[in-house]
Amino acid sequence: MQPRTAAAAVTAAAVIAGLGLAGCAPRRPAAGGGPVVLITLEALRADAVTGLGGEPGLTPNLAALAREADWAGRAIAPSSWGVPAMATLFTGLSPWQHHAVLDGDNAHLAQDLITLPKAFKALGYRTAGFSSGHWYTAGYAYDRGFDTFDEVGKNRDAAEVLAALGDGRQLVWIHVPEPQAPYRRRNWLVPRLGGGRPAAGAARDPRDPGAARDPGAARDPGADLPQSVEALDLLAASNPDVPPTPALRRRITAMYRLNVAWADERIGRLLDALRASGQWDRSLVVVTSAFGEELGEHGAFGHGADLEREALEVPLIVKLPSWCRRPLVPPGRQRIALARVWATLVEAAGGEAPPATAPSLFRDAPGGVLSELYLGNGANLYSLVEGDDQLLWQARFGPPQPGLYRASLAGQGGTDRGTPDTLGVIAARLFDGFEATPPLAGLGPPGLTLARWGAGGGSRRIADPRRAAALAGELAVRWRAFLPEELTPEEEDREWLDQTPPPEPSTPEAAAGPGGP
Repeated sequence: MQPRTAAAAVTAAAVIAGLGLAGCAPRRPAAGGGPVVLITLEALRADAVTGLGGEPGLTPNLAALAREADWAGRAIAPSSWGVPAMATLFTGLSPWQHHAVLDGDNAHLAQDLITLPKAFKALGYRTAGFSSGHWYTAGYAYDRGFDTFDEVGKNRDAAEVLAALGDGRQLVWIHVPEPQAPYRRRNWLVPRLGGGRPAAGAARDPRDPGAARDPGAARDPGADLPQSVEALDLLAASNPDVPPTPALRRRITAMYRLNVAWADERIGRLLDALRASGQWDRSLVVVTSAFGEELGEHGAFGHGADLEREALEVPLIVKLPSWCRRPLVPPGRQRIALARVWATLVEAAGGEAPPATAPSLFRDAPGGVLSELYLGNGANLYSLVEGDDQLLWQARFGPPQPGLYRASLAGQGGTDRGTPDTLGVIAARLFDGFEATPPLAGLGPPGLTLARWGAGGGSRRIADPRRAAALAGELAVRWRAFLPEELTPEEEDREWLDQTPPPEPSTPEAAAGPGGP
């Protein structure tokens, strides 16, 4: 699949037409205007945040912001993996619309997408970005539209930039990679663990009665914690043939919560810097996470493997500025898509969001929140959450590869190399099937699973064929919105190449062709 496809080009044209941003003067900003600050994290699940289901005292800075905010609650991420999820935050489009859904070249933000900094530049804002991690860098076009673009912790300090903000119109994006792995032990944060209790969702999981029998759960929460838990450790603990022990799950959960506390400290420093600027009341502040994190509820640890609740439900906190006091959709009225952040920020600054983007939090939205995850083990995964019901849709593009887990473990440096195929061989086999198959229709009828979300957290499978069929119909309509037709990725590549004009000749001889003038 190419980084740019015909289907995505249609969507981009709709965005450009709606915004009126191509080749025109900036729109008139909202009265007064002022700083707009977007802070994103990775792998912060909603039920780890104090006040949103998390234990008291674990995230005091986020809890304080939530109390002061105009909107604070739970949102649903567009994917459980960073590449498609962050691209949606930057464009307001669903993953298949923006097409940054895979790794490598397919993680690029296409040049004709109207990203958040581009939209704010057209509205007369100065823009500054502070990124971190592998994917959200200039190498993947995240710098486009920013006047200045730095890596967190290098060159300019993000907190210093916030402290120096004036009363002008400026967009600042800061990405904090925590609390995703590696989880680090910081002894001074251990007292925040509150007696070693697991995260809210883990404690309520009815399929893990052994957690209550773990004798270590009642001891000093920091007594047997390792110095770090790496991404490879999470993969090793996700062995589909060997369920994690209660003790292992408790240790990993405690280390995750320590990283949550550290992320909260980093957020607190940024918010303190913004307050020191004297622009707090005039600043629009949004803090959220691109995706969540699983802690063994469904047998896996980490993110990007499925679309279960714990990997999708994230915190969203919005503090409106003094110059924009429009009412927001009340939390709890409907499930909220994280994709709505883009339009919320653009409309608050005086812009207009086009139909192709998810609607802002200033407007009601159709029910149901769509999430997507592509190129799994023989299947693409989709989720639609409507009310307390979640439909999980599995579209097969090939048979599952039984050696994928062991090959992944070996490929990341693990010790289990008992597979005849390397990760590269298996990945190439899966990619060939993905390229040749319609992404939603798949090779046949989809696998449908219906789950019901609990009031406090967690989910359980339920049997209701009529409800599942109704949600499946809605999911298909939502996914196909703004797409002219469903093609295979391979067909989209060919269509895009057919529409791409040939490069201009560099010399008169080349223009004349091989036969001469």
